[in-house]
Amino acid sequence: MSHLTHPKGKIWIALDKGTFQEGEPVVGKIHVEAEEYIPSIGLKVEARVVESWNEMVWVTLPNNQRIQENQRRTNNLYQRDVQVTGATDFGKGPAREFPFSVGIPPCRATRGGSSVQNLLKAVLQVKGRPDMTNETQIAFVPAGAYGSMPMNVGYGPGPMPAGYGPNPGYQPNPGYGMPPMNKGYQGYGQPGYGVPPPQQQAPSVKVRCKYCTGLMDANASNCPTCGAHQ
Repeated sequence: MSHLTHPKGKIWIALDKGTFQEGEPVVGKIHVEAEEYIPSIGLKVEARVVESWNEMVWVTLPNNQRIQENQRRTNNLYQRDVQVTGATDFGKGPAREFPFSVGIPPCRATRGGSSVQNLLKAVLQVKGRPDMTNETQIAFVPAGAYGSMPMNVGYGPGPMPAGYGPNPGYQPNPGYGMPPMNKGYQGYGQPGYGVPPPQQQAPSVKVRCKYCTGLMDANASNCPTCGAHQ
């Protein structure tokens, strides 16, 4: 009855990255870990693009009654098998890995309400026993959806436009980016910036008191020397 039992071991797919662009090959490794001696006919990957949808169909019950039932329908839009290795025997021990690359073209749904899945299955074909399999789904993005962007100033190393840095021959004018220096203009940080200039007082006029002939201001009402009213 050993030909009916599944081989003891594990098989899984490790992709080189989580998302691929449409049109680029899907690259990764198949890992096989055997827990017993497994004579393999070969190792392959099966690429499938499957469209699925729900559809109401008429079904006949055992009592000949006909009813409508919602059933899941599928359709293969693309399929391709790629042989990774030929006949290989596996013994109990650490996992072995096998690199692969397979192309999956972009496929679109052919009907409204359906979904499209990109699937990849690893198949270890075992002589006289059920195959070891493992399936994973592939995520694609439209071509050009991501990639390298031109490096501009402020975004890391890259070409620097002329006039923005230590380029040969670039000589900015003094005060570049500042208002013109008009006569009497005081720049920021210079003495007196933002403070109105002090008002100069006119020199006072002196006259002599008509009583004691002492000097006094011309607009004074009393002499500071004798106190006489002027």
